[in-house]
Amino acid sequence: MRIIATVLISMATFFVLNAVIPTKAECEIYDSCVRLHILANSDSEKDQSLKLKVRDKMLEKISSYELKSKGEALSKIEDDKDELIEIAKEVIKENGEEYDVDLEIGVEKYPTRYYEDFSLPAGKYTSVIVKIGEAEGENWWCVLYPPLCTSAAIKADKDACIDVGLTKDQYNLITQSSGKYKVKFKILEVAANALGIEY
Repeated sequence: MRIIATVLISMATFFVLNAVIPTKAECEIYDSCVRLHILANSDSEKDQSLKLKVRDKMLEKISSYELKSKGEALSKIEDDKDELIEIAKEVIKENGEEYDVDLEIGVEKYPTRYYEDFSLPAGKYTSVIVKIGEAEGENWWCVLYPPLCTSAAIKADKDACIDVGLTKDQYNLITQSSGKYKVKFKILEVAANALGIEY
């Protein structure tokens, strides 16, 4: 009986660990994407509306970039950091507020995010983080690179995604969600990769 209990506990532990360990394709998504994360000053209706206005103006500027890689995206954001902050401050001033704005690049943990045409797995992503005022309000985030959030209607276009660096497997990972978990064994995935077999 003790042996059966040990086996069951071991199997349960394995399945739990397997569910939280990222697959190779998920790790590649983390390494390929840049998220945009904007935090509002507060949850007041005015501050939440202001957050969206800041978002729209910043995306208007960022969507003019012709980016071919994650590194290029981060470099361009860093180069234009002061200008992007000024754009945000101008929007804030036009709307009768005097909030400070901070923009930084860092790594943040995100939950799984479902959009109309695609989803992104939970995990740690490089992020452009924009903090408005006290940054204590509800936040807004999207995918800055590849450019999947440069319009109100977010649509993951296969050719566009692949053109900017996502592989076919990565594109399939973010756009093909059945709503069910796919059980994968990490050890079998590692062995399959070593043998060049798709798992």
